[in-house]
Amino acid sequence: MTTLQIGKAVHAILSNDSNVSALVGNKIFPVVCKEGTTYPFVVYQRIGITPYLTKDGVAGEMCNVSVIIAAASYAESVNIAEAVRGALEGNTISFNGGLTVTGIDLGTADEDFIDDVFVQNLNFNIHTR
Repeated sequence: MTTLQIGKAVHAILSNDSNVSALVGNKIFPVVCKEGTTYPFVVYQRIGITPYLTKDGVAGEMCNVSVIIAAASYAESVNIAEAVRGALEGNTISFNGGLTVTGIDLGTADEDFIDDVFVQNLNFNIHTR
């Protein structure tokens, strides 16, 4: 397993977090949500991978992941964003396939209002080896 599969780690962390699940249930989707999905929901997407290069080769990678929260009210979108941040930031996880997430930190965050929906966009830096 390589960093190309980081979405599996993000999904595992978010879907197993009781605070996130209490707010969105099982509405956590990679790349795009299913048509007709009701608010609130979370969509995550890998947006880049940067290898840590040494003279001996790749020592690890940093992966950027965007997590988008869509909700009917501003307060609800912020509450879900806080729960998502709490679940991901500082987390570590290892998979049997060899991927180890050694740290997660929030890189940037912005918000928007699109088509009567409040949107929070959190971009995380996920460090792996």
